[in-house]
Amino acid sequence: MTACTGAGAAAGLSITRVLPSAEERAAANARMIAVLSGPDPGPVAEHLALLHFTGRRSGRAHTVPAGVHRIGGALFIATGSLWRHNFTDGAAGEITWRGSRLPVRFALVTDAEQTARGYHDLYERYGAEAAQRRLGITVADGTTPTLAAFRAAATGIPLALVSVTPTTESVMNERTSR
Repeated sequence: MTACTGAGAAAGLSITRVLPSAEERAAANARMIAVLSGPDPGPVAEHLALLHFTGRRSGRAHTVPAGVHRIGGALFIATGSLWRHNFTDGAAGEITWRGSRLPVRFALVTDAEQTARGYHDLYERYGAEAAQRRLGITVADGTTPTLAAFRAAATGIPLALVSVTPTTESVMNERTSR
C-alpha cells in the first residue's frame, strides 16, 4: 500500500489516500472489468461502473472501473487517479452502470470548493469505514474531518470529482471503444 498525504493540518487532521500497489490495482481492475462487463454484474454494479473514454493525448481507448456517487442528485466519480485529466475540458464517452452501457459527458470539476463539499458530504454519508473502501481515503485520528480539511485535501492529495452527465447523442466514433 502507498499513501498520498493531503494537508489537513489547518483542521488538525490528516486525510490520506491509500492506494494498493500497481500490481494489486491492475489485478483488481481486471476483475472488476470482467464482472461489470457481464450481463448480470450483481449488486456491485450499484456502486461501481466502467468508464469508457479516449485518451485526450494518446487517442487510445480506455476502460476504467470507478465508484459512482450521487451528490445533490447528480452523478460523480470521486478519484485522484491521473486518468481524470482526460476530462479537463469535458469529454464524450460511455459508462457501463447497472448492466447498461450509456453515452455520457464526463467533466472534471475544477472548482476546489465544490470538490471539497462533495467529498465532505460523501464522507459524512458513508462513515469512516465505508469512505475508506468507496473513496479510498482515511483520516489519521478517526474523527470526522471538517470541510476545511477536505479543502486542503482537494488540492494537497489531490482529490477530484468528475461529473457524469447522460447524453442522448451516440458517441460511437473512431475515438470511442466499443
